[in-house]
Amino acid sequence: MFVVYSPEGQSFIGAAHNLPVLKVDPATRVQETPKSGLEDMNMEPDHSNPRFQAGQALKHYRQTQKGQRERHVAVKVAEIMSSPVHTVEPDALLDEAWATLQKHQVHYLPVVVEGRLLGICSKSDVLKKIIVQSGGVAEIAENLRVAEIMQSQVVTATLDTEIRQIAMALTEYHIGALPIMDQQEQLVGIVTLADLVRRLSQEPPIELYV
Repeated sequence: MFVVYSPEGQSFIGAAHNLPVLKVDPATRVQETPKSGLEDMNMEPDHSNPRFQAGQALKHYRQTQKGQRERHVAVKVAEIMSSPVHTVEPDALLDEAWATLQKHQVHYLPVVVEGRLLGICSKSDVLKKIIVQSGGVAEIAENLRVAEIMQSQVVTATLDTEIRQIAMALTEYHIGALPIMDQQEQLVGIVTLADLVRRLSQEPPIELYV
């Protein structure tokens, strides 16, 4: 439906095929406006002008900086490591080590004696020594001690190590955890692959560089 309006109000309401012939006054020819002279001026920017180039560079730089966050200091391992560390002595029986792993819900136990790091014992190391007897009963091999199954070569890191480097070390050496030592070579923490994944999931995206 169409509606035609005139100064007197609505003059038609109906369908398109019933529209009345509209009377439109003939248009009056408009005189051509004289040239102002602007048409002949060169309005293109002078790219050879050093001031123009510097201004354009500054403009583009500011545009690239819009929306960017201030860069942060790289994340250090001290921020994500677990501390204090649950440890085990080398003379401890495997069932003692297993009980410690289960109690604290951890997967790695640094092996320490009198404050000195000797090795590391993992949950998988202990599980390899489980004996499955008849009837499906699983028991840890008797009389085996932690010193017999521990990994004696241990890769460690310091408190100020970046987590990017931690990730590289874990990948390079195919290990799941790194004990963290202070300047006095004392064990102060431990970081695992799970700690890295947890850190990334809590606050993405993460910035690693200053």
